[in-house]
Amino acid sequence: MKAILLYFFLGATTLMISQNTGKLLPPSSPSFHPANIQKTECITDSQRQELREKIAMNKQLILQKNPNAFHRSSASPLFILPIRPKAGFDDYGYHIVNNQVDHDPTPNGNLLDYECGERTYDWSNGNHEGTDYVLWPYPWKRMQEEIMEVIAAAPGIIIDKRDGNFDLNCENNGNPNWNGIIIEHSDGSQAWYWHFKDGAITSKNIGDTVAEGEYLGAAGSSGSSTIPHLHFEIYDANNNLIDPYEGPCNNMNAESWFVNQPDYYVPEINRLSTHNSNNFDDECGVVENTYEELNFEPGESVYFRIFYRDIQTDSDTHIVVKKPDNSVLYDYVFTSPWPFYTGAYAQWEYPVDGSWPDGVYTITAEFGGKTYETIFGVNTNLGVEELEPSNISIYPNPTTNKLNIKADSKIESIILYDLLGRKVVESIPLAENTELNITSLKTGMYVAVITTEGKRTIRKIVKE
Repeated sequence: MKAILLYFFLGATTLMISQNTGKLLPPSSPSFHPANIQKTECITDSQRQELREKIAMNKQLILQKNPNAFHRSSASPLFILPIRPKAGFDDYGYHIVNNQVDHDPTPNGNLLDYECGERTYDWSNGNHEGTDYVLWPYPWKRMQEEIMEVIAAAPGIIIDKRDGNFDLNCENNGNPNWNGIIIEHSDGSQAWYWHFKDGAITSKNIGDTVAEGEYLGAAGSSGSSTIPHLHFEIYDANNNLIDPYEGPCNNMNAESWFVNQPDYYVPEINRLSTHNSNNFDDECGVVENTYEELNFEPGESVYFRIFYRDIQTDSDTHIVVKKPDNSVLYDYVFTSPWPFYTGAYAQWEYPVDGSWPDGVYTITAEFGGKTYETIFGVNTNLGVEELEPSNISIYPNPTTNKLNIKADSKIESIILYDLLGRKVVESIPLAENTELNITSLKTGMYVAVITTEGKRTIRKIVKE
């Protein structure tokens, strides 16, 4: 049924209310933008054969030093996820799974993934043979920050290691100059980890052993690549390609090679954010300007973005924007009319006018059974000069009385604001570690503005 809108004018503000739902609607419809990820040629079969020959030579050298290096077991390994976020990363998500193994051997547009979908790709004379874990959003920025760490999915021996290659490639053209690690497991199977950032690789060398979960490197765009990601490719002990994901269209192996296989669809929000511009940087190889902003003034527009993972047609997001006094500014449901995308963002424009009270606003989004939250301010001291995520840690949060704050450098000041923008606590510790006593504060949410090395970082604090 078509929605009926009622319009009310209050000062300079126009309120739009859906007669069907009674909810307060934003003044504009969202714009929608899928992640820009090219799908073109990977390396050739002959290049893979050259790599196998190099691996065989490496193994001979390993055996000369340690004849018992490759002790064999019959059981195939069970993998953990081969990636993790950098320590201190505190956003909702950092990656999408963009491409799976192509199970249709006929190239040139004949696609089939393990779940009988088409979440893969091929080209004129080849097929995608691994799983791609892609940084999203802001892949080039987060590559430089080394947000996606590649870890050993199972224990084994390093049988090939490459580093020093250019890591800002923007083309799949069969370029074999990738940075990465290849590990052989105790049953003789192999895991190929490709496209690392230059210089962000383990200090261990060919012949060394690694444990499950051990750091191998950071995701980059070296070799045949168009975006920072990890390409994870698996072969059994007989050099047969396998897909570690079990599914009805996987004829390579009958069982999953994961301890706990991730779901095919993971509908989540990776990031909520507010911006001072409609611009969005997506030039390949260039660190993005995010245009993020937390403080706005009347006459400006808040550009609110939701960065999705695995958003499907007709999926709902319930969005509520609340004023500093906790009253509702907007309350609406966004039903995606677009096709399935592994990664995408939606954007709304909220014009700020003179009727908006000063203070801190909260935005919550319910999607896929989870609730996500962010904040912005009108005429507040909130800022956007953020330190790297690992530089500040706050615990416990939520808390009842005391708050511990640690940084990698001297903390110059800490200011806590309530949601009306009022300063409620101020501290000048001039130390890397400090403790705040917030026993006297009322239950609720506060905003901490922490200054160190002349930069500010913003954190939400919940007092229970």
